[in-house]
Amino acid sequence: MLINWAPTFAHEVYVLSPKQISQDQQAHSPNIWQALSSFHNLRIFILGGLLTLAIFALAIFLKSTKPAQKLGKFIDKATVFAPDIIRVAFGVSLLLSAFHHALFGPELPLNNFPAPRIAGAILYVLGIGLVLGIFSRWLAAASIVLYVVAFTVKGWYMLTYINYLGEALAVYLFPRQNFSLDKLIAKLRHVKERSPRDEKYSMPVARLLFGFSIIYAAINVKFVTANLSLDVVNRYHLTHYFPFDPLFIVLGAGLVEILIGLLYMLGLLQRFNTVFFLIFLTASLMFFKEDVWPHYLLIALAVGIFLHKPDTWAIDNRVSSSKKQI
Repeated sequence: MLINWAPTFAHEVYVLSPKQISQDQQAHSPNIWQALSSFHNLRIFILGGLLTLAIFALAIFLKSTKPAQKLGKFIDKATVFAPDIIRVAFGVSLLLSAFHHALFGPELPLNNFPAPRIAGAILYVLGIGLVLGIFSRWLAAASIVLYVVAFTVKGWYMLTYINYLGEALAVYLFPRQNFSLDKLIAKLRHVKERSPRDEKYSMPVARLLFGFSIIYAAINVKFVTANLSLDVVNRYHLTHYFPFDPLFIVLGAGLVEILIGLLYMLGLLQRFNTVFFLIFLTASLMFFKEDVWPHYLLIALAVGIFLHKPDTWAIDNRVSSSKKQI
């Protein structure tokens, strides 16, 4: 199941025209679970589920071995870089949004929001400031307000991009990072550095909302409006590569995306999950020839989670802690 459907991991709105999206959303969407009404599909589904469980068991076993634990401790040393990578990527994403005159993705042009020119200027200011790491907490707070305003305009669809809110909250909770002008200015002024009280919640919030955004997008596109995904499967002739019926491919892709998001939210097998996520996101970008700029933040956040040691709320952290006590 993890292998067969992963290449369909894509934001359908990036590869379909606005007209196609509108038509698919207005048409009656089939029940995606009907794909399992075929005994052949059901058998493959069960085999795929068993294969997925076997891969999980193998990943958990490998994670418990000494070489894997040593490698994990070595990667943990890069934790210091993770917050800066995420902050800079967040800033770059806002700059790219301003450059492309769209908010977070090409399907949200700034012209659809109030005062588009002012919104574009705000995006440039926020992006430059976050990249440089200057007035980070204030800019993060402004980014939160920006997301709330976008939510009032576009409604529940903005949950697809709730990872941006997660980024803003993460920077707000952990504003003075290692490679930033804020920290440099504090050093030059000989200001005693104090760790923010809520710093420990920074990474968990970013991780949880990242996972939620993946799950929400999967449910919304693959299950609620399955026509969008079916259109992608048919237009790109995915059945030539995967010999299953289109509805079955969409079901598998949706379940894989939900699984990826759920693992991020639980903080379980984070590094294994990130490697899988990045490989197939890259394959998706290359196959569908999507716009790359809306995905930079997804890639950077995944890399940040990979480099950061398991955070306070992650299951990976609790498992590691329990092993140390034994």
